[in-house]
Amino acid sequence: MAVFDSKAEAFLKGVYFGKIATIKKDGSPHVTPIWYMLDEGKLIVNTTMERVKYRNIKRDPRVSFLVDDGYPYIMIQGKARIATERDAMKDIETLAIRYTGEEKGRKSARDRYWKQPRVSIEIVPEQVLADL
Repeated sequence: MAVFDSKAEAFLKGVYFGKIATIKKDGSPHVTPIWYMLDEGKLIVNTTMERVKYRNIKRDPRVSFLVDDGYPYIMIQGKARIATERDAMKDIETLAIRYTGEEKGRKSARDRYWKQPRVSIEIVPEQVLADL
């Protein structure tokens, strides 16, 4: 597992969108924007079981993950796994609060996200490239 230095960790704690690239059945990339949070050196994202990225990760765990503010940026390559031991509903609430604020985040979690079949995905970094 690659380790983030203090500068990279501080950047990742900023509120930026991530872009996750997964691999489709035909081998082509599938890239989508996504909320993320850092937890003990790993990235945590949350999605529904209906999304293409979920199916792609179940089939092939290799991912690339980009977090940027234009320049600076961090690109992470690693393996993703469905984190069944995590509370996916708590994670999406935490992410909603992180990205939209306390009141709006709790409301959107309750009114929208908790009504969806959600999973948390843990991304373990194997290689990190940063320009900070």
